[in-house]
This record gives sequence, C-alpha cells and structure tokens, in this order.
Amino acid sequence: METEKVYSNFMGTKKDGTVIKLRIVKIQEKHKKDFLDLYINHFVKEESTFRAAGVSKSARALQEFRQAVSNRMTNDAFKMVVCCLDNDDETTDTIIGGSIMELTTAENYHSNTMIPKSDEQKKLFQVYGDMVNSYEVMKAFKMEKYFVDRGVVVHPDYRGLGIAQELFKVRRMQCKEHGIPIHGAWMTSYGTQKAGERDGWITVYEIDYQELGPKHGVTFKKGPPSCKYMIARIDLD
Repeated sequence: METEKVYSNFMGTKKDGTVIKLRIVKIQEKHKKDFLDLYINHFVKEESTFRAAGVSKSARALQEFRQAVSNRMTNDAFKMVVCCLDNDDETTDTIIGGSIMELTTAENYHSNTMIPKSDEQKKLFQVYGDMVNSYEVMKAFKMEKYFVDRGVVVHPDYRGLGIAQELFKVRRMQCKEHGIPIHGAWMTSYGTQKAGERDGWITVYEIDYQELGPKHGVTFKKGPPSCKYMIARIDLD
C-alpha cells in the first residue's frame, strides 16, 4: 500500500455555510482514474485554449489527450497532486481538484512529450507553441530547470472555496523541494488569474486574445480579454 504524502490540510466554506475539510496529496494509483476524468471533463473541456482549438468538441481529440495524460501518469517528470474531501468520520478519496506540472530543463524546455494526431490537437499545439515561444521564462530568469504548468482544475461544485489558491501554494512547496526559484503559468481564466493574484503571483507578460485568435484562425470565447503569464517567486531558504 502506498504511503500518502500530504501537502496541505485546510477547510472551505460553501455558499450554504457548510464547512468542509479538504486535503491535498501526491497522486496515488487509486486516484488516477477519477483525476483523469476530472481533468478531461473540467479542464480540457473548459480551458479557453482547448476550446478555441476545438478539442473540447472533438471526441477523437479528447480521447487522444486522455491517453496522453494517462501516459504522463507513469512519467516521473510529471508531478501531480489531488485535492480530496476529508470528512470527520472517515477519510475519503473523492477527487475534487488537482494540479499537474512537468519538470523540465533548459535543454528540453521546447520538446514535446506528445505528438498530436487530430486536427484539433495540432491546432492546440500551434496556438500554445506560439504562446510559449513569445515568453521564454527560463531565459528570462536564467534557470537550468523549471516546472512547466500543465493545468490546475477544480470541480465546478467546489469552486469559490480557495482550492485553486491552495493548489498554487502546494506548487510553491514542490518548487522548493526541487530548488526552483520561480514558478509560472499561463493564466487563461478569470478564476486562475484571481487565484494567482491572491497567492502573490505577478503578471510578467500578457497576450491579447483578439490578436492571438485571428493569427491562428481561432476564436476565444467566455473568458478574460487576455491570457497572462504570471509568476511566483519561491523562497528557497
């Protein structure tokens, strides 16, 4: 049996006043299927870049991405944590949130761990590649290793409880574990942008969706006017 590594125990208050206990832990084998379902259904289908590229409406593209994430779960470079309900009477493994980061080096920062096959995935890689190339964080801060953001997700029924912000705090812990002084991410939604700001992240680069979309023949809808590259400085002492 795997030993559970707990990064955070905290509480959230729902709109009806109900207080729930939560914990964030390193992903275990028993969590993987539920987390994969959550990630595909509420990150891939909702995130603005995936939607603009058409991934969220393509069964083939969704299955392709699901398989890619499943493969990543066996790759030590991918660091995943999940947020679980933590009741008084019993510890549950109901997954309501999570985070994925990829540990990379200056040499392989631009390498892809997935080769897109569907047209929608190819479009996604085209748009995202443009974003990544527009601001090279490792060069900007002269780092030899770095955690690339691969997504933060919270189930819709549990949003507004501070879970995303707590996941960002856990990312700080993970960066400290690996001696990485800067963590950054493309914040593409109002929720993640606000969560980052509350955790002390700052915007170092910004792309207007009205410029990015026409460049690649896609349309960004139902989100903020721009995507922001935000960073958090990590206290390594």
